[in-house]
Amino acid sequence: MTAMKTFQERMRYAVEQAGGQTELAKLVSQLKGAKVNPQAIQYLCDETPPRGKPARSSGLTPFIAAATGLNSVWLATGNGEMKINPALQPITAWDNEDELDPDLYIFIPALDIKLSAGNGNVIWEVNTKNQQQAFRRAWATRVGINPACAATMTADGNSMEPRILDGDSLVVDYCQNIIADGKVYALAIENEVFVKRIHKEAGGALRISSDNADKNKYPDKIIPAEHIDSIQIIGRIIAVSGGI
Repeated sequence: MTAMKTFQERMRYAVEQAGGQTELAKLVSQLKGAKVNPQAIQYLCDETPPRGKPARSSGLTPFIAAATGLNSVWLATGNGEMKINPALQPITAWDNEDELDPDLYIFIPALDIKLSAGNGNVIWEVNTKNQQQAFRRAWATRVGINPACAATMTADGNSMEPRILDGDSLVVDYCQNIIADGKVYALAIENEVFVKRIHKEAGGALRISSDNADKNKYPDKIIPAEHIDSIQIIGRIIAVSGGI
């Protein structure tokens, strides 16, 4: 990606991330609590505005950064990292779904996991009765979340650090239960639920690994091809969000 040296270039990039000026104006309006017109966004993007001089800064910058997952310092000055940790952005605090515009947000239910009383297998279901988590629609689209196949679960432990921390909220795509090499999945082995990275090995075997570098504490586990049926794939982890 070429360096974006001007304020206008960075603002145009933010517009691309949001899916257009109208979409970004909606997101900023929601965050700011006041109407922001697409024309205001256009002015920030214009190197040669019809009237006056090009913008060099804007009070909308923090809201635009929050709406797009960009670093507000980078957006304003070009300094620092372009994007903040994506784990810090997508979840929005709210008390009632009616408070949030469904054009701007999607709502994802929790995944309830438990052991079957009959055969001991892990069973799961999507819980739509309790409060769901709200995610900004533009962000969800960028990371590939399909609301029809998505549910959330909470990470337990530090085996997947540094990417996934204890207590992080994970978005699981339970329609993606065909293993892709090197991706992270929620899975059950011997009646225990894990979040692990799965690698395909020679001869049809699978290697179940943790991202944590301490392999003495978190060693890889090899599942021979003839025992693959013992693994239950719940779904692929496609997004992570946590606290500061």
